Amino acid sequence: MNEIDRREEWMGLGIILTELRMRVWLENRGDTELGMRLQRRIGWRTLFSTGTNMQRHCVSVFLNQFDIELKEHYYNKDNLMKWLFLLDKLESLYNVRSGLTDQGGRHMLQWVMDNTVPKKWNEFLVWVESYDNECEIVNGLYK
Repeated sequence: MNEIDRREEWMGLGIILTELRMRVWLENRGDTELGMRLQRRIGWRTLFSTGTNMQRHCVSVFLNQFDIELKEHYYNKDNLMKWLFLLDKLESLYNVRSGLTDQGGRHMLQWVMDNTVPKKWNEFLVWVESYDNECEIVNGLYK
């Protein structure tokens, strides 16, 4: 009986859990109706700056199973949703949430995906207050 060697996949998962970084922020923009734009990004702590080719290979092997291409950064909504879906799936299958080192970033990314930015100014002000409150709570939980 032949067993499939899945060590690269499992090492890839470990690297993902420790390296993955999720960030959301508001930036002033003169080219938008509200004068602000929400930015969202998923990237890596050091995988592309000081990581090895073998580490990137292991991550790529793991991600290929889920139709996610290894990139330095992910910005578009489809890629962000794929990542959030993958993290939810991994949590339900393997209970990995406690292994994810950027739990605060993951929480805030999920929050902004669930609570889209309104287009009207008054609604935006309410949203920003909720966003700030959520950031404050997350900063207190995940120091």
